[in-house]
Order: sequence, then structure tokens, then C-alpha cells
Amino acid sequence: MPRSDPQEMIRAPRSQSGEDAKERTGGPSREWAQAEQLRYIIPFVESKGFRWIDIARKFDLPARPEKLKNERIEAAVLLAAFEHVAELTGDDAAMLDYYSGLPHGSIPIFDYVALCAGSVRDGLKNWERFIAIRTNCYRMEFTEDADFGYLTWHIPDRLGPRTQNMFAKIAWATSRIEHMIGQPTPELRIDLTSTAPRCGSCFQHRYGNRLKFGQPYDRILIPVRFLDLRPPKSETNLYSIVESAALAEIDEANALNDPLIKVKTVIGEQMKSGTCTLETVAAQIGKSQRSLQRLLEENGTSFRGLTDDIRRTMASRYLKETDLGLKEIAFLLGFSNLSSLSRAVRGWFDMTPSEVRREARTRTRRER
Repeated sequence: MPRSDPQEMIRAPRSQSGEDAKERTGGPSREWAQAEQLRYIIPFVESKGFRWIDIARKFDLPARPEKLKNERIEAAVLLAAFEHVAELTGDDAAMLDYYSGLPHGSIPIFDYVALCAGSVRDGLKNWERFIAIRTNCYRMEFTEDADFGYLTWHIPDRLGPRTQNMFAKIAWATSRIEHMIGQPTPELRIDLTSTAPRCGSCFQHRYGNRLKFGQPYDRILIPVRFLDLRPPKSETNLYSIVESAALAEIDEANALNDPLIKVKTVIGEQMKSGTCTLETVAAQIGKSQRSLQRLLEENGTSFRGLTDDIRRTMASRYLKETDLGLKEIAFLLGFSNLSSLSRAVRGWFDMTPSEVRREARTRTRRER
């Protein structure tokens, strides 16, 4: 790819002002992610005989693919749209191949802060540093020990099922890391929290037993000997341009911070300890109970309503995407026993927990 490409992409006109962006996402209390991730699967969807416009209507997304480029949408909607595509097409492994083949520069600034960095390590640190230009509700983290560098995604379970979007993220990042290292299939290892897909993919075949499912984290493990390598596209002047553009994006993204994100995070943590009350959550975020209630009211919700919403989406994630036992799920959701979990799940999904899990495991097969 010519060196001028990233500069041309970076100089493209800004899509919206900060105020327009707030209006587009429905105000600052939204947990958002960049919608452009979805536009890359439109050719795949249409090659299977389905229309993007029907999916767009279902999820209230732009009907014209080019409009997705600068759109911020609810992160939960983004994840749900990815899951829907897999159900619709009957291929629950396609994202691994589709996103590993995404051309470099498709996600302009975020691609280039890694590809143009001075070393593989610097590039991975930049993804951690600049993830805020992609979303305001989950993070990427780079750590290392004596053996590996670990690129880990921390996506809150409260956003619901994420298998397909995580496949896309892992495949996208793996292809960039391979390029930075300069080897098509280096000794990378991949861990995913979800269960293995029923369909096969070239990506799975390439990585074989170095790709593991049902793991504690969603992450890529990079042998330390690769971390000091200089990526082929590394270039100091170009990187300075890319970094400046990324910092400007961060400033714009900060205007869209969600005042409820910290509250939601603490609720999710407190559920696991069995002490998720208005009093304990208020104390954790440094507010009085009345101040917390007022914040929730200003954002159109209540403590009970927000907690129930978070439990429901977390339950959906655990039942549909993991092999966690029902007792463990009950514990993670703050229920004292299985009966409480069963009653709640019946109220949310009109099915028992086992039926939700069984229905999710057979859905792809039925859709074929």
C-alpha cells in the first residue's frame, strides 16, 4: 500500500461536530462503538442472498453502507447485529475468515497507530492507548511477562452475547500482528471465552491447537522475541501524523463519555459479591445514595431497572456463549440459588435457563 494512503485517509473531512455526534448517539448516556465494523460484512451478507437493508431496518442502522463509516451506535446493538448475521447466514465461523482478510488501512487511524509504530510492542500499546476512539465502554490491554505479550479485550458481559464480534476483532488484530512481525503464521496463540463455532474456517485450520475456546480471557499471546521487531510500515514522520490524528479523535470521543458507565461497571462487580445494593454501589463510585438516584433518574432509569437490565444481558451472554454451570451463573448474577435464577430467566426470555442454552446451541443449525 502506498505510504500516502494513511495520510489521505487522515486528512478526510471530519464527519460531524461534537454536538452532532452527541445527537447521533442519542446523547452522552450511551455506551457506543464505531459502526463501521459492520459495513465490511455487507458483501458477505449479500453473497448469501440476504439484503443489508433488512438488517439495517431491524437494528435501526443506516441503510446506505457508506453512512456506517462515521456512525457511533449502541455497543449492544453492534454486538447483536453481528450475532444476527451469523444466525441469518447459518455460518458461525465466517467472521474469522472475513475479518482476517480485511485490507490494512480499512480502519484508518486505528490500523496505522500500530502498523506505523516503531516496534510491535509500541503498536500493541497504542491499541490500548487509543481504543477510546473506537468505543467508550470496553477496553484493550497490553501486558507482558518473560514469555509472552498479551493483547486482551475487556468487554463487559452486561453488553450481552459477543461471540461473532469477538471473532471479528481477534481475526482483524491477528492479521495486523502477523504483518507487523513479518510472518504469515507466527507462533501466536489465541484464547477465546466463547465456545467453538459449529462451522469451520480457514482461520481455525491455520491456527489449529494454538486457537483455544472456553478460556478465561479473549486475548492474543505474542512470544516476547517478536515484540522488539520493527513493523514493515514503520516510518517516523508518518507515525507523527497518525498519532496527531488519533489524539484529535480522543478529544472528540471524550465529549461522548457515558456518566453511567462507571455505575454499570460497579453493579456488575458487586453482583458477584452478592452485595449489589444502592448503598454499596453509591459508596464505590463516591456518591451519596440520593446523588446516585438523581443521576439515574436524569438518564431515564432507576437502580432496580438498571440492575435488572444488566442481569438480563449478562445472563444471555453466559447461557448462550459459555459452558458455565447454572450454579456458577447464578453466583455471577448475584442470585442466592438456582430457583431465583430460573424465575428471573423465565421472566426475561419465557424459557428456563437450560432451554435458553439449548435453543442457542441449535439455532445455527436450524437457520441453515
